[in-house]
Parts: sequence; C-alpha cells; structure tokens
Amino acid sequence: MMKKVLIIFIFIAVIMIFATGCSMSRTAITAEQFAKKAEEAGYFIQDYIEYISADVVLDYLIAIRGTEEIDYQIEFVVVSTVEQAITDYNNNKADFVAQKTGTSSYADVTMGNYAYYVLTTGGRHYVISRIENTFIYINAEEQYKTEISDFLKTIGY
Repeated sequence: MMKKVLIIFIFIAVIMIFATGCSMSRTAITAEQFAKKAEEAGYFIQDYIEYISADVVLDYLIAIRGTEEIDYQIEFVVVSTVEQAITDYNNNKADFVAQKTGTSSYADVTMGNYAYYVLTTGGRHYVISRIENTFIYINAEEQYKTEISDFLKTIGY
C-alpha cells in the first residue's frame, strides 16, 4: 500500500513539473545584456578582456559594487566553447569546495545546459554559475549573499 502511494506521489510530482513549464535548459545572456542589467542594478562595469587571452575568452566583464571601496564583484565570462566553460566551471567549483570549513551550506545543481554551485562558509559566499559557454564567478563576503542572489535571479543565472 505504501509503495502505491509513493508511486502515485512521484507520478503527480512529475506531471506538475511538466505542467508548470519547468525547463531543463536556460538561455545564456550576452556580455552586453549582462552589462545593461548590472548597470540598471547599480553596478559599475569594467571590461577586462584586454587583460585576458583572447583565443579562449571572448568577453570578460566585472560588475563592481561599492563606491569608494569595492564591496564585491561579479565576474561574467564568455568563452569560445561550451567545453571550455565546463572546464572553467569545474575548476572554479573545485577551488570553492576546497574552501569548506566545519560550518557551511551549499547548493549544487546541474541540468541541461545549466550548472550552479554556491557555497557559504567561513564568512565568505562563493558562486559559480554556467549557462552554455558563459559563466558567472563570485567570491564575496557573506553579508552580500542575499543581494548577490537577487541579482543573479534577475539575469537568470
């Protein structure tokens, strides 16, 4: 009897997911779209492409929060291939995982063309988020966690 209830519950959950239009993939934004949304949200944009190897990195923007001192920054990177973005995502994620201390919280999601890892530990908030050949990188103080999360929701990362 319990097995039947569980199967029915799972079946209903799957139907609800498909009925609400839950998608397994997301649409990557361009560097121009990132810059526009970040500026609208009050960030100062720096273009760092001239400091990066152009054969792999196509665009490299940094959205900076803070007026006199930098509170935190959000790095937006477009690379030449999805494979390169996956490699960069995995390398950054491994660096973040190595930062874990005794008390930490994290989320790790991979589905379709999207991957997201967030870690809060030791007073720091780390985010790496990838869609297609783009990714977002953040290493900030924990106090900015909600503000960062809200911005990432507005841009779909």
